[in-house]
Amino acid sequence: MGKMIVLIKKILFGALFVVVLPLLLFLWADLTGSLINLPLPGNDITGYLLLVAGISLIVSGMMHLWFFGHGLPMNAFPPSEFVKKGIYALTRHPIYSGAVFISFGVSIIAHSSSGFWLISPLFTLMIIAYVVGFENERTKINFGNQEYKTFLSLPYPMNASPSGGERVSAYLLAFLPWSVVYEVFIFAGVPHDAIVTNLPFEQKFPVLEFSELFYSFTYIFVLLIPLIIKTKNTLRRFIIDIWVASIVVGLIYFVFPFIVDQREFIPATYLGRLIISGRNFDAVTAALPSFHVIWAFVAARYFTESFRNYKWLWYTIAFLISASCVTTGNHSIPDVIAGFMIFIAILYRDEIWYQIRRFSERLANSWKEWRWGPFRLINHGLYGGAAGFTGTIVAGFFLGQRFSFAVPAIMVFVIIGAGLWAQLIEGSPKLLRPYGYYGGLTGGVFGCILFSIIFPIGLFVMLGAFAMAAPWIQAIGRLRCLVQGCCHGRPSDDSIGIRFTHPLSRVNKISGLNGVALHPTQLYSICCNIISGLVLARLYTIGMPAVFITGIYLILNGLGRFVEESFRGEAQTPYWKGMRIYQWVALVNIIAGAVFTTIPDAGKLTFEPNYVSFFYAVAIGILVTFASGVDFPESNRRFARLTSN
Repeated sequence: MGKMIVLIKKILFGALFVVVLPLLLFLWADLTGSLINLPLPGNDITGYLLLVAGISLIVSGMMHLWFFGHGLPMNAFPPSEFVKKGIYALTRHPIYSGAVFISFGVSIIAHSSSGFWLISPLFTLMIIAYVVGFENERTKINFGNQEYKTFLSLPYPMNASPSGGERVSAYLLAFLPWSVVYEVFIFAGVPHDAIVTNLPFEQKFPVLEFSELFYSFTYIFVLLIPLIIKTKNTLRRFIIDIWVASIVVGLIYFVFPFIVDQREFIPATYLGRLIISGRNFDAVTAALPSFHVIWAFVAARYFTESFRNYKWLWYTIAFLISASCVTTGNHSIPDVIAGFMIFIAILYRDEIWYQIRRFSERLANSWKEWRWGPFRLINHGLYGGAAGFTGTIVAGFFLGQRFSFAVPAIMVFVIIGAGLWAQLIEGSPKLLRPYGYYGGLTGGVFGCILFSIIFPIGLFVMLGAFAMAAPWIQAIGRLRCLVQGCCHGRPSDDSIGIRFTHPLSRVNKISGLNGVALHPTQLYSICCNIISGLVLARLYTIGMPAVFITGIYLILNGLGRFVEESFRGEAQTPYWKGMRIYQWVALVNIIAGAVFTTIPDAGKLTFEPNYVSFFYAVAIGILVTFASGVDFPESNRRFARLTSN
């Protein structure tokens, strides 16, 4: 009987993913259908091809798990052996990849813009978060450290020559993600709030048709890169370079609606006609930064590493390609400059990351305190105050002067909620006054509900205003976490981690990890929140409803926190059913966010800077500084101390 109950539970758990989840995604796409009006790519044939490819990947993955691993997908019917054969020799996650293909394919077949442009991308991010934030760790626990190389994986960091297969896979790993990112913005078309990047005097420039030779040569120059690279390590670095460029540039394309006004001309030669025909593929979007320039200089870099004696030639070609972006009329001067700046960032990305870590480590060990009798002010409270100031002024600007009075009152609910949450969830005899982010979120929601009942303020508009502020509150607040040592990561290698050595840091007083390189989870959180804040800003500028913006914030925050938690190493974090408690809370966040995006409320945010909000922000900044930085170090009363003696 007991075995039967266990089997039924496993079947129901499996049905959750193969039946319930797809139905919920269908429903989500249907309920948000009126919000997304972007064109769909290709035709039904494209959708059916994606559908067939997705089903093939899933079926292959399940078959090979059964044949080689003697099980099914891990959660319900875990295999007894780790599978590296069959489809798993091609890619580590065929079932998840297949699910993504099916999602996009069905969206095209169903002619669902929301399914294609909203649900499928978010579903993809959810899968990535689940794999990175949970499944990788569980796989390591169940099967040990399984380092093996699939066809579609980065080459090992070795000085040996790349194999033919590695060169072929490099084309897929580097060029496919880039082409998807680039073509998505080309296909989406010109946004209604487009910003033209051309400088006023550029329209006077003639179109030099012969320069199309250099512009077109980019494709040959770039496609040769995987063939001329001499070591596995260099090939690995090239792929990562393009991943970084695609992510950064894709974010810029999304947040800033830049377009180029391509100069018109009457072609007199074949090269001129080639310019005109090429514009049918490049269009006027995805212009700043120019990927032509990025690719040209990336190619010059790797050609130089392989053929150092001709460095002058490769960079001359890159310069001529960059100039041709302007002389063909396809790009503006700012497009070209921005492209070159992105290349510089890619070139020095390791150094940039090193400097960020170095600054973070200095900040993490910068604890200072000042005492006046029984009072103590700790410097990390100043960062908390800055977060409170920023959140109050941002939310106040989005509510406007008429309703700005509600913001500081709701921020008080945020502070109280954060304190109560931490006491209940992660309370410790060593932490008499901790704060918890989700408690602040809960307190803020409660405050918004209360004020919407008492005053004529729309609940969803209030929530939207605070959603716009929340990423910046948390991003700045994480600086306090660095100094205090809370929310710290688990041990990592030296190329990633930062070291906490101050004796009063929680890392040392509670976790006992003095001087150990730890994942800079505070930095991970800051990066996620900055990206979320920029995405929300874009949603505001294109006029999305406040309730939709709130939902997207909750989803992005939940995804980021789910992954971040997997790198955290705090001793007092509780677990439940194999996951950290905050990962469960993050899942609730994501589900709540999805529900919010379906609520049919047309209320929108307006941005109204006002002096009243500034003064409220100063007051809340002082209050938060006191709450998060001032304590009574000699007292053992509840809420008296911020750290242990």
